[in-house]
Amino acid sequence: MTKSSVKPTVIANEMARSDSIISLEKPENYGTIFPEGFGSVNLNKESVEVKGMELEKHLTLLHTVSLAVGQIIGSGIFISPNVVIQSVGSMGISLIVWALGGLLSLCGALCFGELGAMYPKSGGECQYNKITYGRMVAFVNLWVLLIVYSMGTAVIALTFSSYLLSLFIDEAYPQFELVKKVVAAAAVILVIGICIYGTRLGVWVQNGFTVMKILALIFLVVIAGVFLGQGNLENISSGFAGSNLDVSDWSGAMLSSLWAYNGWTSINIIASEVKNPEKNLPRALIITGLSVTITYVIVNVAYHALLSTDQLIHSESIAVLAGETFFAQYGSGAVKFGRYFFAVSVALSTFGSLLSTVLSASRLPYAGALEKMMPGCFGLVSKRNKTPVTSLIFMGMTSFVCIWPSNIGSLIQYVGFLSWIFWGLCFLAVIVLRFKMPDTPRPFRVPLFIPVIAILTSLYLIVGPTITSPLTSGMWVLVTLVAVPVYYGYVDKERKCDVWMRKLTGKLTHYLEAGV
Repeated sequence: MTKSSVKPTVIANEMARSDSIISLEKPENYGTIFPEGFGSVNLNKESVEVKGMELEKHLTLLHTVSLAVGQIIGSGIFISPNVVIQSVGSMGISLIVWALGGLLSLCGALCFGELGAMYPKSGGECQYNKITYGRMVAFVNLWVLLIVYSMGTAVIALTFSSYLLSLFIDEAYPQFELVKKVVAAAAVILVIGICIYGTRLGVWVQNGFTVMKILALIFLVVIAGVFLGQGNLENISSGFAGSNLDVSDWSGAMLSSLWAYNGWTSINIIASEVKNPEKNLPRALIITGLSVTITYVIVNVAYHALLSTDQLIHSESIAVLAGETFFAQYGSGAVKFGRYFFAVSVALSTFGSLLSTVLSASRLPYAGALEKMMPGCFGLVSKRNKTPVTSLIFMGMTSFVCIWPSNIGSLIQYVGFLSWIFWGLCFLAVIVLRFKMPDTPRPFRVPLFIPVIAILTSLYLIVGPTITSPLTSGMWVLVTLVAVPVYYGYVDKERKCDVWMRKLTGKLTHYLEAGV
């Protein structure tokens, strides 16, 4: 590939003169990522001083667990329970779905634990799919992950905004939706700023919100216990009454509960920043998986103790309604306290989840740049704070865009469908790599029945939505497949589709100009 003779001297030399702005993580085989005309920049020693900057290994086991727990326990536990109960119809099956979702997530996490301990590099599932299936699959995976994380960040930001605004603005206000999106966008910008300042700051802020959200959930469980102790057993005694036994309807419930568990892959995405990853990665996954599963089941029991099935089905802010229900017996002042306490708690919880999501997602463009799958600018790291600045800004921009046209319920379904396609490939990779790379050290190994269970779960969660919503599923499959010609046209060294892509672009331009 011929390098461009044009040098970005103005920007690059300014970067080189600064001791605090940007340096470049440069692997030995680093070069031009995309051809001219696709936003590529050719960086060389004449235009910028290149130094081997690496993301700092500073995350202990406690920090890693806190980051994962903070990412998992966020908006999901405050959004998903009513969707689950709508699909299954009873408390009994609802609790089974939540317990099953936790165990399935733990199986997936254990698979990732083996892969992460064997290959502790930033990038998570993209790296695993690369070594198993090749660069093209890894690029498509990265393509989808960027979409998934952008949509997921938008969901969390909108949830944060909705709960926060419930303290000040009634949902009947005509401009409520617009204000909600403005606040959500502002939250994304704030989180990007925190993460740019430093990963350590982001982790410590996340630690604080993790503690607060756990305390809020504990308080919810305590008041539910008091409520039951007062003899209010009507709701909890409903058991399996009203159960929907149509298993085909359970896929929506499973996707919703698994959305609440979503985040268990965040540890592996930042694997290169974890101290002693061979031991700490699997430990963190197991601790996180079991802790969150037990917590979610107990919290759902608390919800069902305080609220009837009908209230759970029709409530958009179940934590606030649960607080109001308990404190109603103590007067209007107590009801106000319950409403404000849980509204603030949910807002803080989702803000913490937003922070950890952005922190993890920003490592994807960074890893893609180092693997020559994305423009080299995403491999830039702040010298002062050792954070991937350009990657953070990019993820902030894409999440910002997803906020405005978004519907939270639809986004959750899209995220789940796309995520489980490539998670299934990763689960299969555990088995494939046992034969493909049998001599590679594996500090942590899972029994083979675990990836088999995870693979079957993936198939169910992919086939189910495809049958029930073929048009929507087909649309997202097409969005995924667009990455294939992009890879061969602009990323692959041979650029096999480059001529075809240029002709197609020329024809589209001609037709668009003619239409104008």
